[in-house]
Amino acid sequence: MPKPVYLVMPEWQGSSSSRAMQLAEGAELLREDLPATARREVEVPLEAGDAMGTPVARLSSLLRARRAAADTLADTRSDEAAPIIVGGDCATSLAGLESAVRHHGAESLAVLWFDAHADLQHPSTSPSGAASGMTLRHALGDGSDDLASAHPIEPSLLTLVGTREIDPEEHEELQRHGVPVIGAGDPGDPEAFAVRVAERLGTLGATHLYVHVDVDVLDPSEFAAVHAPVPFGLSVVQLTAAIRAAVAALPLAGASICEFAPADAAVAAEDLPTVLRILSALTSGPAA
Repeated sequence: MPKPVYLVMPEWQGSSSSRAMQLAEGAELLREDLPATARREVEVPLEAGDAMGTPVARLSSLLRARRAAADTLADTRSDEAAPIIVGGDCATSLAGLESAVRHHGAESLAVLWFDAHADLQHPSTSPSGAASGMTLRHALGDGSDDLASAHPIEPSLLTLVGTREIDPEEHEELQRHGVPVIGAGDPGDPEAFAVRVAERLGTLGATHLYVHVDVDVLDPSEFAAVHAPVPFGLSVVQLTAAIRAAVAALPLAGASICEFAPADAAVAAEDLPTVLRILSALTSGPAA
């Protein structure tokens, strides 16, 4: 695969959690374990920002961070580099997805969405106004005019994996677009799970792959450093096996690892190695 370039993006303004700043702390921990020669910094505003008269909380800071990410991606995007955004809330994926679509075309880009939540809320009905819960809606070109992607992903090439908390409106959106959800299945058979993911990719006719990983896709018994844990998630072995199978099936065009929010040093020490295992899986594809 192309050499990975890691974009550290400590965005927290898209989160609905009262402890959202832990996302910035998580990003800093990840930063320390990334090779300096392959690391880029995305400047995120320190202030919360405001909604700018819209239903999206902290929109002004989110827009500034997104522009900064887009500029950094423009400087690093090439056939020899696979940008991986690390740290921050789920809304950090928007800039990465847009960049991948511009580079490869929506009709060629498969998207795997590893996330406990569908992130398909509409700004007009979102109970929190948090951009993280609207990320996939915006990536599909819908939602707030300010955040809706000008280069949306193709819904027929989208697959949700490990998603288990879907509200009725999000369920309707999945049905409208015909987007499948691959559930966890038997946690004792990670290879069978990986085969299901790879087989889905094999039906799509895509040439490249984008992988979004919200670490809350993992079962809370195996990973605690998240703000919104949901029971009955993937095991670490299931997640890493599925990612390895996916990047073996299609070249990686980009990825995001989001929502690493350790509550204290002990949780950070326990869960940071898991995030590094996910990064290793993402970069395990065949050499270009």
